[in-house]
Amino acid sequence: MLEKVADRNRLVLKEYPESVISEEILAILKNNKNFKFSKTFGNKNLGEPIEYEKLVVSNEGENDKVFEYYNKGIHYMFYGSEKEKPIFQVFAYFMGKK
Repeated sequence: MLEKVADRNRLVLKEYPESVISEEILAILKNNKNFKFSKTFGNKNLGEPIEYEKLVVSNEGENDKVFEYYNKGIHYMFYGSEKEKPIFQVFAYFMGKK
């Protein structure tokens, strides 16, 4: 959780090699159009503190793709659709990963 959006720059990222990521999540990351280019999901203005998650996808020989999700839970609960379900699944997967 962030007190203010600028706090996101202080987060520590965890790294996961492809070998420990489920096939279902890898398929979404590789095939879903929402993960083709860096993108921001959710809404920064859904309350405080701000729920914030960041996913960086690195592939050899390619530029990193950065995905940010603001207020994932409340945004998906109120505004989510079947179309957004894969996005929620990916971020929820990594949130629960140790």
